[in-house]
Amino acid sequence: MKNLLALSFSIAILFVIGCAGGASSGSVNLVTEASTEIIDLEPDWWLNPEEREGYVVGKAEGVSRDKSGARMKAQNMLINDFRQRTKSIAEGRSENFFKETGEDLDSEIMQSFSSVQNSVWNGAVENWVEFKSTTIIEKSTDDQGKPRNLYRHYVVAGIDQGAADKKLLAALKREKELMTAFEATKAYDKLQADLEKYKDKLD
Repeated sequence: MKNLLALSFSIAILFVIGCAGGASSGSVNLVTEASTEIIDLEPDWWLNPEEREGYVVGKAEGVSRDKSGARMKAQNMLINDFRQRTKSIAEGRSENFFKETGEDLDSEIMQSFSSVQNSVWNGAVENWVEFKSTTIIEKSTDDQGKPRNLYRHYVVAGIDQGAADKKLLAALKREKELMTAFEATKAYDKLQADLEKYKDKLD
């Protein structure tokens, strides 16, 4: 009797383990298939965005149950990315400027330089330009297993760095003391070199 109970118990355990293993394998396959399908749908122009001289180029995607929601999410992600990247550009220039001028630079001039840069770059981000976008419909199911569509929006866009640099120089020239300090640094030479590089595009 004891042997029979032990045998029954062992069979039950093996059955549970077998079912669990089968369920795990099935879940993995489903996730893999879904991921592969999404990758296959990604446009080539989004995977490898074309570099454009004078522009900071970025890309983003957004997913939603409705088309407009997907587009909005993608645009919000894009804007956040541009804000982070322009912040890095501004901080890099400020660091180079302050490093060359040293500790003797008036704190008001330092604050003014940072403020001018932030204002110019915020405007550049607000005026970002869309280069290419598309929305793809993906088949999915809800929690009850009913079929439904998901919308995935892809976008590639840019902010005009050449125009932003031109506005930055114009804004600095309106601050005489700030401009005098800036002209004495390599940061000014670098800005002028960039503007010369973008000259044909800006004219």
